[in-house]
Amino acid sequence: MLSNSPHASEVLPVPSQPAHGLRSVGENAPDDGVLGRWPGVARALRRAGVELEQGPRETGAQFENRIATALMALHRDTRTSESFEALYAFTRASVESWIRGLLARCGSRRDSAELLQDTFVNVYRYPGGFRDEHNGSFRVWVRTIAGNLIRRAGARGNRPIPLAFTGEEPEPEDRNNDPARLASTEEQRDRLRGAYGLFLAHYHRAWMELSQRDRRALHLVEVEGLRYSEAAEILNVGPSNMKMIIFRARKRMARRMRQAMNAAVFAPSSEGDGLRRAV
Repeated sequence: MLSNSPHASEVLPVPSQPAHGLRSVGENAPDDGVLGRWPGVARALRRAGVELEQGPRETGAQFENRIATALMALHRDTRTSESFEALYAFTRASVESWIRGLLARCGSRRDSAELLQDTFVNVYRYPGGFRDEHNGSFRVWVRTIAGNLIRRAGARGNRPIPLAFTGEEPEPEDRNNDPARLASTEEQRDRLRGAYGLFLAHYHRAWMELSQRDRRALHLVEVEGLRYSEAAEILNVGPSNMKMIIFRARKRMARRMRQAMNAAVFAPSSEGDGLRRAV
């Protein structure tokens, strides 16, 4: 799904549960610790002096903050798909929990999963804005991004509608973990992982085709959450010009990605027997 919105929600095809590759603190883990599924990432962190096991005086939250910050710093410096996947898988649950808590405090009905996806799209787009100044740097940074998304959604007038409890709500759906349901779910996850990898590749190419000024403008507005007037002052342009810069940059990216993804879907297969599917 493509959108002209800067926060187009895309499904993240990385593990939705830590059990697929990450190990909970306290489990018996191999030498690569919590990053057993990404040995290359683990080796890179160890070379940087990062201890991948929880310290004896380290709480679970402190351990997660430290590893998350190290992962984000690694992704900022390497921009590899493996580093991003490991970062997402390691931090997804805690980030979504924080988003849900903020939405509850605001009384908002917005979808926390959609906001989570938008948040990590921005994390992927703007790694250069991250500064690993302390062990909790990623926690602070990613919450700032998520909070800005929620704030801008409210500023656009997307206010929550209170739910009325009638006492006559339907019975909840039976979600027993039968084998057929589990097999179907796992197959969908595999397909979504592949689709998101393709999406990120097209996104990166479209992003790199923007001018340095356009990338800087988008970063100021979408990541740092500045008003158009504030960003315009930094870039030394007029407020009306700033709005046009942002609008055209978003349109260019959306158009370039649409062209690239349509080409991927309708390109001839290697066997010459029709159309090749993107996933």
